[in-house]
Amino acid sequence: MTAILRYQFSNIDTLVDRMFDPQVREPTQYISSATKMADSDACAQQVAALWMMDSVDLDLMLSTLLAGWMSPEDTRGSCPASDRKFLKFLADYVRDNDMTLWVPHIVKKSTFVNVAKGVTYHAPRYRIDAWRQHRLVGPDKDTPWNTENVRRLLTLFAAGAHFVVLHNYGDTKIVTEDFYGAFAKSFGSWTPWGGAQNTAIGHSHYRYHGSKGPIPSLGTAYAYPYVTGELAPTKDCPFICSLVVDTTDWKSKSIIDGDVEYLDYNTFFQLEGWPGTYVKGVLGLKGRHGKDFALHQATLWNISTYGLCPYSEKRSTPVFLAPAKYRFQVDSYGMRMPKFAGGREVQSWWRKEAITPAKPDIVYAP
Repeated sequence: MTAILRYQFSNIDTLVDRMFDPQVREPTQYISSATKMADSDACAQQVAALWMMDSVDLDLMLSTLLAGWMSPEDTRGSCPASDRKFLKFLADYVRDNDMTLWVPHIVKKSTFVNVAKGVTYHAPRYRIDAWRQHRLVGPDKDTPWNTENVRRLLTLFAAGAHFVVLHNYGDTKIVTEDFYGAFAKSFGSWTPWGGAQNTAIGHSHYRYHGSKGPIPSLGTAYAYPYVTGELAPTKDCPFICSLVVDTTDWKSKSIIDGDVEYLDYNTFFQLEGWPGTYVKGVLGLKGRHGKDFALHQATLWNISTYGLCPYSEKRSTPVFLAPAKYRFQVDSYGMRMPKFAGGREVQSWWRKEAITPAKPDIVYAP
């Protein structure tokens, strides 16, 4: 695939729509490559990912998103306003709460049979050798950010990695701002960037199976920005067209622990392929969103607008944003990742066969 982006990115919509060309998104080419990925350390920035776009366009997009993170108020730059708005929110949250990035080092061990809709796939099985902490906030005002690690975060995000934000006091014992609540205040139904229409109808993450309370995947998620139909916006098209944000669990009553009052959930966010909400009145089962289903089932990789990666909660390989002082502990007898609200016990969405048991190293940033 040849490069598409023009000077000053006047044709981002063309790039986005090109991502959904049948030849570009044909799943068999990625199934083979995903199965061959042997060690995430051998990949660029130690991030396991496959891309559907030209490498020139990818570098331009990531550099532009990085610029939007570093200088979100720069209206003269090439980063679209909608992207800068979200990147400013995320950067402010990371700085205000001194969040760090935790990424698993994964190594392929074998494959396992995965049957979906009567089709048999051989999806890769991984072992987690280590969990590594990466500092995002820089050491002083002259170096406000660790640029390499921020770019690593943005690369993971662009590839569709599943991010879990650990802000639950019950999980961390560190007072941290509620990401979901903060996002709702900035982008919710009462803001010019939101509107009631940006509440997602549904998604497949963290379904609540209890007898009481709402189901988080029905009406509590936010889809950002508000994109409808099967074509990219022609005016001021952003790179981020399909962000979903929601809680990992749902508790309507707060918990009081000493002087701390909190709600018993964390937050996840993820760049999906295409919005599965309000698209021609269906719940994402058809159209662009639904067409990625076969590729996801064949690999159990997450699919974004621009690529795919194995960083999935279903595989025990999400990436985490956690306070710098959080002591990272893996639940060796459960889902082989840290326990967190929504994942403290083994869940029905977890795929045990996708992970080989091992005792990973916990590598803290210096």
